[in-house]
Amino acid sequence: MNWTLEPYDATHAAAVAALWNQEFGRQLPLSAALLALRWQPADGEPTVARIARWGDRLLGALLVRFPTSPWYPARSAFVTLLVVDRAMRGRGIGRALLDEAIRIARSHGYRSLVFGGGPGHLVPGIPADAPLETWRFLRRAGALPREIFHDLLVDLALPLPTVPPRADLRLEPAPREAMLAFLTQEFPGEWESDVSDAYDAGATVLGLYHAETLVGFAAIHSPGQWPPSPSLFWAESLPGPVAGLGPLGIAQAYRRRGWGLAMVIGALERLRAAGARWTIIDWTDLASFYGRAGAHLWRTYQVAELPLT
Repeated sequence: MNWTLEPYDATHAAAVAALWNQEFGRQLPLSAALLALRWQPADGEPTVARIARWGDRLLGALLVRFPTSPWYPARSAFVTLLVVDRAMRGRGIGRALLDEAIRIARSHGYRSLVFGGGPGHLVPGIPADAPLETWRFLRRAGALPREIFHDLLVDLALPLPTVPPRADLRLEPAPREAMLAFLTQEFPGEWESDVSDAYDAGATVLGLYHAETLVGFAAIHSPGQWPPSPSLFWAESLPGPVAGLGPLGIAQAYRRRGWGLAMVIGALERLRAAGARWTIIDWTDLASFYGRAGAHLWRTYQVAELPLT
């Protein structure tokens, strides 16, 4: 079989999504529209975007971003997606795609490939229910397992925990300019960008106020929001209206007072009142904290990193 590596473009999105869904379609159903939305590298940004093709048949695909934003680790490239047709595995297709990424990453001076996360990410790491051969492939290539992250689920048909009311705290939608100024001071970097995107997508960004001082924030995402937040990427795998929560945080000076939990529960109450049946909290390692608000494990991922030096 004489397959070839060719450049990926948007016309391949449906076929690539179909390969993804061979493996993860039940838990993480990927649409061509979502893939096209997430794969939008900046002008001039180096990438690796390749497909493996045999005639008219698409056998595999690899998408890699080389971010320049300062909040990403220096000289780390991020693998958005690497898929190979189930029926065509064991023929060197995945290795050829990965070797192409390694070659190009090294040519740009990058020192590692990270599987999971990064700009335009789909998942924060290798899904826990990926086949065992996925990790064998990565380990043989020299990659090592790293951090573990979770997506959490809140069943809003069940009672939410309660917290004592505080007359000096209020949770309400925050004006964009004031919120972004707060984030610049308290959470500079990636969350500034994420929250700006949330406003653009029509999400509600709640501010937690102590008297008249903004001390925390929580972005809430309504069912059907488009473009979706990462918390809504896999909403189709659940029955009924699905909302999203996050990012969120409390300013450093006001932590350890129970205000974060109160804010989370308040945000969940708003989403339930708006008709959501479920709420997803994506990409977190704080399962114990969110468990106090009724959230339980739903999806689990582990980052892998392949050193290139």
